Amino acid sequence: MKIAFVAGFYDPVKEALDISHSAHQADGSLIWIRQRNLHKEADLTELSARLLDVAKNAEFVRIILHVPRGREWVTTSIEGIVASGKELNTNLQCEIVPLGNDGDCDGVLKCVVDFGLPAPDPLGSAEIRKKIPVGKILCMSLEGKTSIIDALGRAGFSPQTVTECFEEERKEGGQNSGLLQTLSSRSLQYRYLLYAFEGLRTLSPAVKHKFVKCWEASNAAKVVALFKKWITAND
Repeated sequence: MKIAFVAGFYDPVKEALDISHSAHQADGSLIWIRQRNLHKEADLTELSARLLDVAKNAEFVRIILHVPRGREWVTTSIEGIVASGKELNTNLQCEIVPLGNDGDCDGVLKCVVDFGLPAPDPLGSAEIRKKIPVGKILCMSLEGKTSIIDALGRAGFSPQTVTECFEEERKEGGQNSGLLQTLSSRSLQYRYLLYAFEGLRTLSPAVKHKFVKCWEASNAAKVVALFKKWITAND
């Protein structure tokens, strides 16, 4: 089993991972470790706990690490954590990939892709139909931004499931005066809504109440993450 850690980077890197690798984060093969403070080193307490937790079952671990200038001791500390992990699993192979820029989205994404994490198991329509037995789910987002349909695929929903269970409408920016009225009318056909409001308008309580359930967030990746959490939860 391969597991990648991304540790000590700034929020835009997390947002890039949410778009391209949300399914790997959901299945635990990609683990995000926050900065201890803004533009500082990774939270080593959290990293230690998470690494030791997965060490017993992992075969290959890659730690993509932000090393702030003047804090090279961070690498040494993590080498000590890795040594403790190898005491739990003598077959564990672990590499540390240091990067100096905590906003290096391209560098982090390349390191994740090069590591070759296995494709997550796709989510099928059966999981959705347990909670939404019939009908399609309306998705709405701004033209030019990542579509919710694309975000669903990146989050692990199979192409067949996306086609069967979802319908997306894209809206042009600057033409939102009748948007809430449009959504209200769509509730007659669609009972569930995924809505990315960046560049559009946030939903009013009156519009939300017209749907059985709504998921609303600033971008496609975030709203899909909310929906996926609800679908996969054992109620």
